[in-house]
Amino acid sequence: MRLMFTVLFWLLCGVAVAEQPGDFAFGMPIEVSGAQALFEVELPAAVHEGVMRADLGDLRVFNAAGEPVPHAFLPRPRASREKGKPLSLPFFALRGDAVGGVEGVEVRVERGTGKTVLTMKPGDGKPLRPAALLGYVVDASLVESPLQALVLELPAGADDVVTRLRVEASDDLARWTTLVADAPVVYLAAGGQRLEQLRVEFPPRQARYFRLSWPAAARPLELRGLTLEPGEAVVEAPRRWRQVPGSAATDKDARAGDYVFDLGGQFPVDRLRVSLPQINTVAAIEILARAGAGDAWRRVAVSTAYRLGAPGQEVVSPDLPVSLTTDRYWLLRVDQRGGGLGAGTLELGVGWLPQRLVFAARGAAPFQLAYGSRRASPVAYPVSTLVPGYRADDDGAPAAVPLGRATTGAVLTLAGDSALREPVDWQRWTLWGSLLLGVVLLGWMALRLGRQLSGARSEPPGNGPGAA
Repeated sequence: MRLMFTVLFWLLCGVAVAEQPGDFAFGMPIEVSGAQALFEVELPAAVHEGVMRADLGDLRVFNAAGEPVPHAFLPRPRASREKGKPLSLPFFALRGDAVGGVEGVEVRVERGTGKTVLTMKPGDGKPLRPAALLGYVVDASLVESPLQALVLELPAGADDVVTRLRVEASDDLARWTTLVADAPVVYLAAGGQRLEQLRVEFPPRQARYFRLSWPAAARPLELRGLTLEPGEAVVEAPRRWRQVPGSAATDKDARAGDYVFDLGGQFPVDRLRVSLPQINTVAAIEILARAGAGDAWRRVAVSTAYRLGAPGQEVVSPDLPVSLTTDRYWLLRVDQRGGGLGAGTLELGVGWLPQRLVFAARGAAPFQLAYGSRRASPVAYPVSTLVPGYRADDDGAPAAVPLGRATTGAVLTLAGDSALREPVDWQRWTLWGSLLLGVVLLGWMALRLGRQLSGARSEPPGNGPGAA
């Protein structure tokens, strides 16, 4: 009976207890609208402040009955490419000696109040003779992005245009780089049909000026207008930012110029922004991070931070891309050879892409997001398992089941700090208790068996059953 009780006790200890919202430190309501089967919600910064696991493994979604529902994490959004709108830029005709071509014309651009004036003279110093149209110069000095194509607009009545176009780029009107040497330009009409090729594409290039020309023997190309197309621009996904003030490091291994920062949570940081306290400061910096206060520092980046100019016209160092890290503690080490940073507070900005979560709306609303637990382990599905037809390379709405939109409410305290403390390892203690109980039981059985054998040896002969 005792052995059976021990086995039963061990089995009862091994029974898993279903998780409930009260097993987590914090929670927040999830508001849904509509009758979709799956909903997508963006996790606020408070979640990263309260979780115990950097992979968000201690996060759950519960329905109104307190039952956990399936959930998965969507991939973080990637940078996208966007094509800008065509630009109508000012252009000027180049005229000169047909023998010398556009290379024989020296061009100067002067900008006055609200207008641009182009001056031409021959490169050999001889008087500029009225001559043929040689080409065009396009003023792109106000464009701050690369251009990759131009579209020609011919005058009314133009017909039977067949030529080859040369496109060059320059920043000073003296040295020209060829972008495309022999692009076809065609505009033909016959029998009510039209053959048209008026778009010239070239490798993306940002330049102040572009020059168009054609072979000397070709008929001049009269233009009524032209537009240039910007190249595709990389558009970063919007990030959330947190600005953290730093303080001088005081631990035993700290150096002069060491500043420490506590983010207050485990954020998936992939961008850094250093805000220097004083204008006209330049500093060589080393940035380190660690997950726990007692861990060793590891290098994340080495860079130069600056803040130059006058108030209202400052130029600051750009955001610094870093490999994704969820470390909470950061250290910025300033090279003291530049004189340090001076007085004021140094701040470190950290940027991250918000994590999106999708869950199945099983059971009744309202739904609740719960997080923060030492005991919880990851249970999230792969997104391709939870969302039918989802393809990670699409990074968009799933093909088969549309996702409804959901939002989170204010943070609620559930179990609080008790869920964040290190739990008692009942399984280990039960195992050791069972082993100890087994040893005691075996000892007791051995002692009892020894006493029985000793009593049997001490019994006089002839007193047993069957004696006369």
